[in-house]
Amino acid sequence: MNKAELAQIVEQAYATFNINLPQEESREKAVYRAWYDVLHDIEYAEARRAILDLAVKTSFLPKPGDIRRTAINARTGMTQFDDPYVAWGKWIAISGEVNSGLAPSIAVSEALAKTIKNLGQAAYGMHTNGDREVFIRVYDQVVQELSSEHYKIPDTKMTHE
Repeated sequence: MNKAELAQIVEQAYATFNINLPQEESREKAVYRAWYDVLHDIEYAEARRAILDLAVKTSFLPKPGDIRRTAINARTGMTQFDDPYVAWGKWIAISGEVNSGLAPSIAVSEALAKTIKNLGQAAYGMHTNGDREVFIRVYDQVVQELSSEHYKIPDTKMTHE
């Protein structure tokens, strides 16, 4: 995305959420610079679509990172990560099926699969509240790692003006 397109994206986001851009010139430049740093490798059409999608899902001005995640998810067909408690519930159902000799009836997401791998064989015996807390800590760490990989921001060579 070039600078002119980025300016249109920022202005569209602020207008869509009925918020005024900062009036102070240095602050306004900082806003454009921050948005460019996060969105420079996203296509204009992807960013525009992401703003429109977020406009119907949230009441507040999205951060550039929200727009980045939404655009990349739309491009790759990836969905948001499950809430840790949802992932725990899925794991309890799957492990119950597996421990009963049944094939899992729930699809295992990448984040859930990596969590189970990180927990090792002990994952199959988890069921207590303490186990849930351990699971959630590991799952949160896995989600952070996967987010870093999926949404990585490449370096930009643009000079800030």
